[in-house]
Amino acid sequence: MKNLILITLGVVLASSCHKALSNMDDYFPVVNTLSATIQADGTMLIVGELESEGAAGIEYLGFCCGTMNEPEMLDRQLIAETFDGQYFSAVYSGFDPDSVYNFRSWATNGFGYVYGNVLSADNIIAAPVSPPCSLVLNKCDIGGGQPSANYYTVSAPANNFNTWEIIATTATGPVVKFIFGPELSTGVYTTVGHDSPGQGQVFVSFYSGFITGSLKAGSSVYVNTIESGVYDISVCDAPWDYNSATFYFNSRLKSPF
Repeated sequence: MKNLILITLGVVLASSCHKALSNMDDYFPVVNTLSATIQADGTMLIVGELESEGAAGIEYLGFCCGTMNEPEMLDRQLIAETFDGQYFSAVYSGFDPDSVYNFRSWATNGFGYVYGNVLSADNIIAAPVSPPCSLVLNKCDIGGGQPSANYYTVSAPANNFNTWEIIATTATGPVVKFIFGPELSTGVYTTVGHDSPGQGQVFVSFYSGFITGSLKAGSSVYVNTIESGVYDISVCDAPWDYNSATFYFNSRLKSPF
């Protein structure tokens, strides 16, 4: 598909000292969408090829993406992150594993813009992650001499100001709160010491009776996507401080439960 900019091609050619090209298509770039590959972390690496710049230098190269058959330039638009003179690429994230996504390359030059072909992908999920401990599902042990407890309710992830919150409640022990950053999917997240985590981060806090605590920064939280909106979350021997002592938190849960 070729689209002219507002100044008509005829005016441009009339003011140019170059001979007009006989084929209108020759004024525009030519691009192909070569591959759409699922990465281990659940992102998609999209690679395109620039076959021709057309009759003017390339201004921008990139991709668009969506669940519609032919996504347009502004649909989840990404400018190419790499370009070696022929091949260009970008990485997408944030997918519903139950949806089919279509990826399309595009390019612009001084005469307008063009699209490449469309590639489709479905079941876009990350490879499972393996925690270093084997824990009983829906059980929590905060350490410090406190008895382990079974979770009896675990909320579904709730979006709250660009974070995802999960609250897990036990019958006789702690209430645990997970606050993940802007995306929640399969992967290993790093704990932080504040309740505004960024990408790939999580804040874990809890209270049990008169005890209130949160995990120290730098521990790992392992998340596996069971199905769309359902997660298996494990924490192994993550330290937290209470008064002058350090204790270790272990938990595995299914959200929602």
